[in-house]
Amino acid sequence: MSNKLVSLIAGPTDKTKIFRFTNISRENYNTHLEELADSLSNYVHMVNIIPDQGVPLDFAKKFRERGGKVIGYVPQIDCESLRKNFSYCDEITVFNGGWSALNTCLSLKGDLITVIGMSPGTMVEISYTKYHKKYLGKKIPILIDTMTVPWTFPESISEELDLRYFNGINQFEILLKQISGANE
Repeated sequence: MSNKLVSLIAGPTDKTKIFRFTNISRENYNTHLEELADSLSNYVHMVNIIPDQGVPLDFAKKFRERGGKVIGYVPQIDCESLRKNFSYCDEITVFNGGWSALNTCLSLKGDLITVIGMSPGTMVEISYTKYHKKYLGKKIPILIDTMTVPWTFPESISEELDLRYFNGINQFEILLKQISGANE
């Protein structure tokens, strides 16, 4: 099985959104991330994150424990508040631009996006894949964990994005196999 894929990990910085708006409890949060990391590490060798406190950083720690590589992207402007999290990344890459440029272009750095929870920044990262497909010819699959995003996008949005929903590890692995096979 090939694990040469790269995934952006997208989700809220405020991880309490997971506990407040989904069926994942504080007690089950780490186990859920561990199960996702176990599965993703079979297909993906590297994840990209913005190394801020929150779901993507928590996931990246689990992924790295499984031998995966974590690349942290930071904006060119002052990001001193993120420095405390750099040690959780194998590499830090300074993105030439500010926060909005980073959020809109980070999805181009990988083969897919794994969404664990929702936030305005996550919506930006997802939404901009429309333009990557339309103008750059790069179709980016977006795998959305319905345990942490308990709703679907309306058809007026989903028709322009490659949204793939999964509920549980078995469905997640089926999607990862499909994407992995398409990229060989």
